[in-house]
Amino acid sequence: MDGVNSNDIKERFQNTMMEISEIIKKNFESIDTSQILKLIDMIVTINSKNRIVFVYGAGRSGFIGRCFAQRLMHLGINSCYVSDAVTYRYSKDDLLVLISGSGETTSPKAIAEEAKNIGGKIALFTGNPKSSIAKIANLVIIIEGKSKEKAILQESLAPFTSLFDISTLSTLDSIGSSLMLLLNISEEDIDKRHASIE
Repeated sequence: MDGVNSNDIKERFQNTMMEISEIIKKNFESIDTSQILKLIDMIVTINSKNRIVFVYGAGRSGFIGRCFAQRLMHLGINSCYVSDAVTYRYSKDDLLVLISGSGETTSPKAIAEEAKNIGGKIALFTGNPKSSIAKIANLVIIIEGKSKEKAILQESLAPFTSLFDISTLSTLDSIGSSLMLLLNISEEDIDKRHASIE
């Protein structure tokens, strides 16, 4: 490790882990659980009608979105990630879950506008409740963390948008856990739906 003391690297690593754990705790304390419950109800209602939960985000938000779409599938809920090779036809009876820290990123904004025109429901995870997407969404869940627009202005140890990304992932996985309880789904049920040829 040329030019950098190994103790400094260790300290940076530990302090970054601490910063990440603190932002998750901050979201735990600040997140509007009434909005979370509304989203859970929307997902369960969509599922009961055998309709589809669509998920989308650009860049790293997209990877987080794919995690959620996969988890919904594990729970027996019809889901897909928009723009993958297998993407269903969106209708007014479906739900679109968008992840956008800024709420202004080009591709999720265009997808939100099209979904609004079709008439389906839109739920947004964002750090910007006044964004263009937030204005047309049916449900907005505010996540604390840095969007790319704030990344250069706000100092943190975790790189760029990592605090938003990780906070969103922890929120979505907690929603998954709540859906397990509500739908009476066990780890064994998930295992039966888990990929067998990966």
